[in-house]
Amino acid sequence: MPKLTTTMKDFVADQRLAFLATVCPDGSPNLSPKGLAFILDDRRIVIGEVRSPASIKNLGFQPIAELNVVDRNLRKGYRFKGTCVVHKNGKEFDLLTEFLLLKGAVSAIQSIIVMTVEDANQISSPVYDRGASEVEVRSQWTRYYDALDSDFIEK
Repeated sequence: MPKLTTTMKDFVADQRLAFLATVCPDGSPNLSPKGLAFILDDRRIVIGEVRSPASIKNLGFQPIAELNVVDRNLRKGYRFKGTCVVHKNGKEFDLLTEFLLLKGAVSAIQSIIVMTVEDANQISSPVYDRGASEVEVRSQWTRYYDALDSDFIEK
């Protein structure tokens, strides 16, 4: 099992959106956005489930998942694969809910997923293969999203 590094912990803490992939009973993938994903310790990630009953059902069928956390402007992030345990009530649920509330959770948490990370890898856009710098990539995508936000506000 890999140890989650300080760099990984800081990166996940800075992001507000992750994507959890689970496996449906028919073998098809299920991808669900998660706004409550936080590093618990050197080996585990806590994910608050608010409106993803399919993810919970899938984890009951096959308790494995992948969590991707990517900085949308930097186009870099991490892929975490692991085994998950779902807590819906009880002492562990209460303790983990308190942990998520301390991290800023405001939504009603239905259940909590604890992923024990078995594999962790950095992911990045192919644009870096062509020699682009982080400054260039961040600048390009910041301008792009700022323009989208501006168009939305003006409408």
